[in-house]
Amino acid sequence: MKKISVYLILLLIAIILPFFSNNFIIRFVTTIFMFGIMASAWNIIGGYTGYASFGNVVFFGIGAYITAILMEKGGMPFYLAFPAAGIGAAIFGILIGLPVLRLRGHYFAIATLGVAEAVKALVDNLEITEGNSGIYVPTLNLPVKGQYYFYYFMMLATLIGIILTTIFILRRKFGYGIIAIREDEDAANAVGINTTLFKTTAFALSGFFTGLAGSIYAYQLGFLKPEPVFTVQTTVKMIVMAVFGGIGTIFGPLLGAFTIEVISQILSNYFLVIHTLFFGVIVILAIIFTPQGIIDIVTGRKKFGMAYLMENIRKHRI
Repeated sequence: MKKISVYLILLLIAIILPFFSNNFIIRFVTTIFMFGIMASAWNIIGGYTGYASFGNVVFFGIGAYITAILMEKGGMPFYLAFPAAGIGAAIFGILIGLPVLRLRGHYFAIATLGVAEAVKALVDNLEITEGNSGIYVPTLNLPVKGQYYFYYFMMLATLIGIILTTIFILRRKFGYGIIAIREDEDAANAVGINTTLFKTTAFALSGFFTGLAGSIYAYQLGFLKPEPVFTVQTTVKMIVMAVFGGIGTIFGPLLGAFTIEVISQILSNYFLVIHTLFFGVIVILAIIFTPQGIIDIVTGRKKFGMAYLMENIRKHRI
């Protein structure tokens, strides 16, 4: 009951925050929500299923381009292009997942990275996507402040959607199944779990929500080129956020997205030239000293102190 109260208070703060903030804060928090969605989506396939995808950015790019094409070329309104982007990304996840998910470990990671790069090259050369020249997305017909509110609440609603979906599936047979795959896929298969169906569904779910984030991003940006939406750095960032916050947890990826974006913003303000180096060091130290993610410390599951640090130092043999 206490946890539910905390979550409701945080939700209330998130709802009223934009009405008492300037445009910079609203845009910044919108970005946090976006990475929270992507990190949580990656967590479904990487954290719960145990398949570390390095190509999840492909879903983000597909969602963005489906939105741009349907709205710019097809004249479709956003409220139809938005779900279509998620569904399109999910279908792509199924089509690619069926062959690629037969691989494991670093072979799977490399294969997904290759798929993302291949799709990027394809989008770069297709006439319908306008290639490297870029494609415009119709702008939202609202005042500037109204546009900021719209994108903020769209990202917030999608973030709530993936959190509720994660909670729902973890309490069902599907959730137990993907966790069993993560722990020992051969054993899971031996006890009757349809591992191909379960992990392909997890991949599609991951793609669906990442595609929705890409759709909102495209509408907000107003102009798309392949490089920003298909860059591998986006995948790396969502993985780092999930690991930093705590993979295999419901709120860990969101906490990681919030913490890393705040740290990155602070460092870029005060250490413009070498902020990336400081940022990298902070992430490395956090992963070494809090290998289960900072969610353990924030929630009190692990008491932060010298005993906790020494235990992790011994584990890493520093």
